Formats: sequence, C-alpha cells, structure tokens
Amino acid sequence: MMNGYDKQEAVAFITKRIKAADHKELADQIEKLVGQAIDADMKYMHDNDVIDADGNAGTAYYEDDEAFEFMVETIVANNKLTPEQAVKVAALVDDYMDYQQAYLESKGLCDWE
Repeated sequence: MMNGYDKQEAVAFITKRIKAADHKELADQIEKLVGQAIDADMKYMHDNDVIDADGNAGTAYYEDDEAFEFMVETIVANNKLTPEQAVKVAALVDDYMDYQQAYLESKGLCDWE
C-alpha cells in the first residue's frame, strides 16, 4: 500500500461518489469491486516501480492506460467474468480511476498533475 493510504477510507470515499444507476448490473457488487480495483491498482504500482516496497514514490511514472487494463483484467480473471461483464467492469474501473485520483488529491498523496 502507498504510505498514508487508507483502503477502507478510500473505498468509502469512492463508492459514495459512484452512481449505482450508471452500473446497474454491478450495483450490488460495487464496494467489493472497488476494493479489488484498489488492490490491483496497488499491485500495478508496486510491480511497475511507481511505488516502492515501502510505499514511497518509485522511479517510474503511472501509466493510466496500462493500469486501467491491468485492473480490468485482474478483476475479470479473479471473478471469472464473461466478456459482457468485463465491459461493465471496465466502465466501473473508469469511474474508480477518477474518484481514486480525487481521493489521493484530498489526502495530499499525489504530487503529479
């Protein structure tokens, strides 16, 4: 995890902002899937040296498109979802990324723009 990052707080912050009506097919799973997105996002950042083993800034930049693909693929694989469900998850991950950024900014955890 990133230093100063509180996963439970982030899940609450993000799920409060995601409109369930925009994700009707996933509405009952949003909180669980946001938690999985956070885990996948952190794994992506660790694996790609965006953050180091201690949770500090690493030597690489966060590549939005790569991170997005990694999160969607991870969630789809972990939940054995169909291609149709994968499209729905991709829309949810897209919203997650916007609200994750807002959460990080609200906590002063990102120094990039």
